[in-house]
Parts: sequence; C-alpha cells; structure tokens
Amino acid sequence: MPKPPDSLPASLRDVPPAELFPDVFANDSHHQGFAQGGRAAALEALAKIDPVTYGRDRSHLDGHVSRLSPYLRHGVLTLAEVRDAALTHAPDTAPSRVWKYVNELSWRDYSVRVYAEVGELIWQDFEPYKTGLHASAYTHEFPADIENGTTGAACIDAWSQELRETGYLHNHIRMWLASYVVHHRRVWWQGGASWFITHLLDGDPSSNNVGWQWVASTWRSYPYLWNRGNLVKYAGDRYCAACPLANAGCPFDATYAALSERLFENKEAAPGESGHLDPERLKAVPWEPPHTPKGVSSAVVWVHGDRLSPTNEALAAYPKGPAVFVWDDELLEEWTVSAKRQTFIHGCVQELPAHVLRGDVAAEVIRFAQAHGADTVATTPSPSPRFRAIVTALEAAGLTVQLWAEPVFGESLKPLDLRVHGDYWRQISASAFGKEPAPPKPKRPRAKKAQSAKTTAEQ
Repeated sequence: MPKPPDSLPASLRDVPPAELFPDVFANDSHHQGFAQGGRAAALEALAKIDPVTYGRDRSHLDGHVSRLSPYLRHGVLTLAEVRDAALTHAPDTAPSRVWKYVNELSWRDYSVRVYAEVGELIWQDFEPYKTGLHASAYTHEFPADIENGTTGAACIDAWSQELRETGYLHNHIRMWLASYVVHHRRVWWQGGASWFITHLLDGDPSSNNVGWQWVASTWRSYPYLWNRGNLVKYAGDRYCAACPLANAGCPFDATYAALSERLFENKEAAPGESGHLDPERLKAVPWEPPHTPKGVSSAVVWVHGDRLSPTNEALAAYPKGPAVFVWDDELLEEWTVSAKRQTFIHGCVQELPAHVLRGDVAAEVIRFAQAHGADTVATTPSPSPRFRAIVTALEAAGLTVQLWAEPVFGESLKPLDLRVHGDYWRQISASAFGKEPAPPKPKRPRAKKAQSAKTTAEQ
C-alpha cells in the first residue's frame, strides 16, 4: 500500500470500532455477531456449503443453511463465485441437484436489480396492503415489547433476542417475525424493516425491504401468515413447550381461515388505497453486459460497503494505486447500525489495502484524490441512491468516476422483466447455471382448480 501524503489524516484502519463509535458500543452490549468479517472467514464458510442438503431441508430451523448472506451483502463474496462453488457439488449432467440453492441466490440478484431501478421508492408501499385495511391503520411507532423481547410469546421474544444478540435470523423466522409485526400488531412494515437493518449483519434496503413488502402484501397478492402448526412443523416444540401462552392465549394457535378472519377485513386493497410503484417501470429494465473501463495512469480507488473484498475489481485494476475506505458517519447514524455490524464491517476493512477515513464520504474521497494528484476515482457499482449522489458529487468536483463491475450472476438476451421474480428467473436461469443465455422458458400451465384451492387452503 503506497505511503499516504502528509496532508491526509492518519489511517483509521487498525483503530478498533469500539474506539471509533464509543456511543454505539456503550448502548449495544452485543459487540460480536454470528459471523467474523473478512475474506478469510468468508472463504472458510464457503468451503462448508452443502447445496444438495440445503435443497431438502432449508425450511427447517435445524436444516442446512450456508449463512453466507453477510458476505454477499457486503461484497466479500460475489454471487457468481458462490454459484460456482455450489455447482461443484453437482455433476454437469445433474445441475438440478443444486437447483434450489442457485435459485435462492437469484433472489439476491433480483432484489438488488429492483433496488437499483426504484431507488428510495424501496421504502414506500409498492402496492396497497391486501388486508382490507388502509395504510393509516398501521402504526409508525415500533412496539418496545417486540424490540426488547418482552411480548410474553416465547417464540417472538426468542427471535427478538437472537436478532439483537447475533445479527442473524433464519429466513423462515424472518418471515414469521415480520408477519407478527405487521399483521398481528399492525405496525407499518417500514418500521420492522428498519429494525432488521439495524441488527442484521446482512441488512440492506434491497433484500430486506423486498421481503418485508412481500410479507405485508404491498408487493404480493395476499398477506403472508403462519400458525402454530407451521411453527411446530419446522421448529419442533422448542418454543411452545415452555411458552406461558401455550395452553391459553397463543395468538398463532388457530387455522389459517380463523387467523385471516381475525386479522383482516378481507384480502383485498381497502377502497381508495393505491401503491407508489407503477409496475410498467419494472416491465423492461435495460440489461447489457457491464462495460470494462480502460485503465489510466492517475487514479485512486474508492472501496465502499457493498464490495469489501481484497478481490474488489477496482483494486484489481489498480493493484499498486492508493485506495480509500470511508466510514459513512451519516449513513451509520441514519440506519442506527449496531455494534456487532460495525465489528463485522471493521473485520472486512482490515483485510483491505486501503487508507481508512471517516466523515462525509464524497468530501473525503475528493480530498484523498486531490492529495494524490489523481483525476480519476475507480470504484465498483452499487444500487444505492446514496452511491449515485456521491458519484455525482465526485464528478461535480472534476473527477472522472470509473465503475468496475463484479462478475455477472445471470445474463439476459433482452431487457429484464422485474415485476415478479419468476419472470426474471426464466430470463436468466440458463446463464445462472453457467450456460449461454437462452430465451425465457415458457411459464408452467396453471394447476387445476381443485389443486389451486388445496394450495390456497394450505397457505
């Protein structure tokens, strides 16, 4: 790593996060989450994946899941390299053995693409609630008993505690907890999404908010519910056995029909309600292979929180050039990022050949470039509107910004249809398995009415 000019402050790379953010660490007693930050830890976790077993038992709380999500969210691993690792577990003649694992990876790619297209709209109701209730029926005040794990329901309180202590929740638990927050307590989904982003090591507005909107029914044709039978099926009786509400007062001990009748006016939008997203906006989102910039003699590298890896493409393009990472004070405060998540990010940053600063990101990157006499900033793309605003500020300061993209997870032969995941998946599925892009597979014919009714009754 080149010696920094004397005009720059000393690097904060090796300063413990507890010293950088003492107020956060004082108010959050859980300083280490379930995963260690950094590429070395990510590769160790990647070597342990079992995508074949995942396809069989992922829905059970004790099933095999890879827990790679923090490394994917922060770009320590790319979707393409995780996919490639998964494919090594299946012969070329039988990629279906890992089909479900690759398909689940595609949800990350899909939600990031949606986020890149809609921007800050990711925090608005895409569609109205399909609960018969007006948006005004949902409180904006997040309940303290959910946040602190004192509701009295053993499952809810255990999940709240796990979230706050570890920064992790199984995907099934995320859906169950979100359903409780939105439908049983009638809290707007944005409050729950913000709570998750604070604590989850993988929290971001793409996958996180898309998931909450799906549960809430603001991007789904009906609300997501679960009951006690569903809980016992996938979790056993670990929660119910000692729950004070097990024999009386359990809010989940009912049929789906009874729960729907209790919680919803009906499963349609309330009169006069509308969403904020025009679906046509996602119907044909342009897709083309990422452009590879041409290297220049005078450039600095800006590493941001979406690609915290020594394999960062901009770092690879300028292996001997000066690089900088900036702790984004404004964003950390806005998202009230937990101590355990800052510890994870710090672990990632320590493995980077970068000078570490903090404050206003655009201002610090500009200062870093000027100190090195550079007229170009090389970085990696991000779907975040905040990233776009920073790039605009860099360009306004006279800097050229190069975007070095990570390997593509899935290619398409035409603009992407992002209105529903299934249509997107049909477009990129061949490429996602390492084959040449192919035309979308035809939709499967709808099931017979009797089977459809059975499926609906089981949901």
